[in-house]
Amino acid sequence: MTEKPTLSVKDLRVGSPFTELLHGISFDIAAGERVGLIGESGSGKSLTATSVMGLLPETLTATGTVSLNGADADLLTAGERRLNQLRGNTMAMVFQEPMTALNPLMRVGAQVAEIMTVHHPDRGRRQARQRAVELLAQVKLPNPAETALAFPHQLSGGQRQRVMLAMAMANDPQLLLCDEPTTALDVTVQAEVLKLIGNLVTDRGTALLLITHDIAVVAEVCQRVLVMYQGDIVEDGPVGRVLTAPQHPYTQKLIAASDLSSVDDRGRLHTMSMPVISTPGAAQSSPGPIQADAAAALTVPPHRAAHQRLEPDGPPVIFNEATGAPAISVRGLSRQYRRRGGGLFAPAPIVHGLREVSFDVAEGQRFGIVGESGSGKSTLMRILCALDQPSSGTVNVLGQSIDGASERQLRNFRSQVQIVFQDPMGSLDPRMRVRDIVAEPLRQVSRAEALARVEAQLAAVGLDADVMHRHPHQFSGGQRQRISIARALITRPRVLVADEAVSALDVSVRAQVLNLLADLVDEYQLTLVFVSHDLGVIRHLCDTVAVISDGRIVECGPTASVYDRPLHPYTQQLVSATPSMHELARRVTS
Repeated sequence: MTEKPTLSVKDLRVGSPFTELLHGISFDIAAGERVGLIGESGSGKSLTATSVMGLLPETLTATGTVSLNGADADLLTAGERRLNQLRGNTMAMVFQEPMTALNPLMRVGAQVAEIMTVHHPDRGRRQARQRAVELLAQVKLPNPAETALAFPHQLSGGQRQRVMLAMAMANDPQLLLCDEPTTALDVTVQAEVLKLIGNLVTDRGTALLLITHDIAVVAEVCQRVLVMYQGDIVEDGPVGRVLTAPQHPYTQKLIAASDLSSVDDRGRLHTMSMPVISTPGAAQSSPGPIQADAAAALTVPPHRAAHQRLEPDGPPVIFNEATGAPAISVRGLSRQYRRRGGGLFAPAPIVHGLREVSFDVAEGQRFGIVGESGSGKSTLMRILCALDQPSSGTVNVLGQSIDGASERQLRNFRSQVQIVFQDPMGSLDPRMRVRDIVAEPLRQVSRAEALARVEAQLAAVGLDADVMHRHPHQFSGGQRQRISIARALITRPRVLVADEAVSALDVSVRAQVLNLLADLVDEYQLTLVFVSHDLGVIRHLCDTVAVISDGRIVECGPTASVYDRPLHPYTQQLVSATPSMHELARRVTS
């Protein structure tokens, strides 16, 4: 007699009043089995998870059957009271963004304890809080007793995700669902969280459904993978087989787009090659690169990469072979902040954001800055864009000293140096139409000229003119990032700064945006400063990289040299934590 699966999904269909979103998917997960569910945004991954948890919005309806081992009814037809008994106890879920899933007004230890007392009232509050501290220790949080007294905003993103894991595993569930649990995390923190998830479910015999758009994440943790495309499961098999010999064309393209080391004969990343959708009723689109003829005609200027490696204990400056003044010159840059909470009479503690940073960026160079959250990347980016002032040191951009400069003195600087932010939805005004968003940086031009320039700029980033009359919420994440790039380039700047511009995108959309950035940097002969926590992205796009840790540049030099022969222990840690498709394929098949 075969053992019943922990989770069994049969002919699951989810639809709105207008269309069907899931088209009769079926799969089983055995006890202790680790299964990955991958696909792009909009493929139906999260709909599958919310259907299992009984969390679908009222506007959607579900048919089929979803059964959980030990449950006495189909979860799709079970009442809310029965589902509340199962959620957090028999089945649990870890969401993508822990800051929205955690109560900002409760200490994290109390939130972990609450999960236990709700489902097991016989446990006393004191016993539950002691157990909460033990769970926080099991998920490798430092000083668990002190962490239990912290509020969510006082923890880092990786720490908050560990708290969510502790809450999910508090009652030893039979099924754990993780929905994009590492999307916004640094590569080193991501590796730690994935290892932690694998160890927790293995030790407790818990069935795992790990939802992600990144097959490298699945390869780290899962034994089996399901591939979703437009509401259907198009491939199901062992991770090793799917990773090395994918059968479905969509899986093949998804894996190719995930591999940042695989490029075509023009040095471009492989994309999904989806058509542009410009009609207002379209749900989403994945525009291709700028026109092939125009792209083929681009002449790539020789990169003026630095040929001197910065040794870990050497001087913190990297000089370029370029003749003349560099586009960006930074010397002895430091930035300190005073943190509140030093006590009634004690002075407020000082936080060192940057410590004696120095480097040069040649004109036309692609300069990458890589490091973990809190390393000082964003502080450095803000100072380079004159959005913050240094505590000491000098910053010279395009021949202008920007440290201590007034806003009036920076007026021309603002048009010459533009920035693309990580979250386009947060940087685009939701009340403005695209034509006004892109045209906003323009000054002293007629309305007709502004609209003509906006249309041309949108075409350059692969968007049709019809999108000009729409609002940001009507676009996919990749399209919104293209709109942000169009706005940044509308003033024809000489320097473009990108802050984690692709970290929140699907792997296929990431490949498209990286190709687009590379084409535009060459076409407009821009100097690019690209800030990221992902050394794989930096290696593909940039010719020179500076590795920053604890506010200091610990290593700097040609990207290939730093990646292949890292000198500093921190760089070695970053490189080893960066997923490699070739290494993953070798590991899962060995």
